[in-house]
Amino acid sequence: MKNFLAILMVLLFCGAGATRAQIKPASVDSRAQAALSEYRKASALFQQQQYEPALAAVEEALRLDAKFVPALVLKARLAMVANRFDVARLCLRQAVEIAPDSAEYQFLLGFELYLENDFIAALPSLEKAARLKPDHAEAQFYLALTFEGLGRTDDAINGYERGLKLQRERSPQLTDMLVAYGRLLFTLGRYDDSEKLIDRALIAEPGLRDAQYEKGRLRFERRDYAAAIKYGKRALELPGVGTTERQIHYLLARAYGQTGQKELAEVHLAKFRAAPLTLRR
Repeated sequence: MKNFLAILMVLLFCGAGATRAQIKPASVDSRAQAALSEYRKASALFQQQQYEPALAAVEEALRLDAKFVPALVLKARLAMVANRFDVARLCLRQAVEIAPDSAEYQFLLGFELYLENDFIAALPSLEKAARLKPDHAEAQFYLALTFEGLGRTDDAINGYERGLKLQRERSPQLTDMLVAYGRLLFTLGRYDDSEKLIDRALIAEPGLRDAQYEKGRLRFERRDYAAAIKYGKRALELPGVGTTERQIHYLLARAYGQTGQKELAEVHLAKFRAAPLTLRR
């Protein structure tokens, strides 16, 4: 993805404030009202990215009411920001036990499990989120990614198609979905279909490193090595935490080699060999 941390933050902040119905306390006693007050304070602090005081407030809300679901979910969001996925998972499992018919809570649990690469465990929650709210675009996207992770290619393709129909043109998730789907089609040898998706992503977001790199790969497969070099060089100049510099150097080494530019090919091959192995999200 173009910027995994950015997408994580978008998903965590989206819906971070519970609705009036969701935060209605089970009773009107002073303890419940105090829990609600602490939760509202924590939610406001979270939106302001003041995470430590937000955590303190949400912990106090849960001390007052251990089954206050919006507070459990907010604590999970805070835990994911801090890379404490074990805490997030525990809170979200509690939340879906108490409120099993919440599409948002099911999605967040599935999303958290997906981030841990536990695709088998993520699948039921993401499927349930999609059933409960068929127009939940993020649930459809991560369901497609999960199917892909499980090797269920046909289901992944269907998921991407459903997700694209739900995404708004200016959605921050749109280009990530286009690139992810395009990448899958590339691996299947469906280069024409893949390139259409990558071109859409580049129109929507020209400065997207992942899309520039995928375009370069597609051009290489078409034996358009000059274009592969052009897009590879652009990708290398752009920031990003998805496609790695190691991958781009390998593409450029191959493309320069095919055009007879041996010195440049050797330069990028050396950089490819020297670059650390990292996982791409």
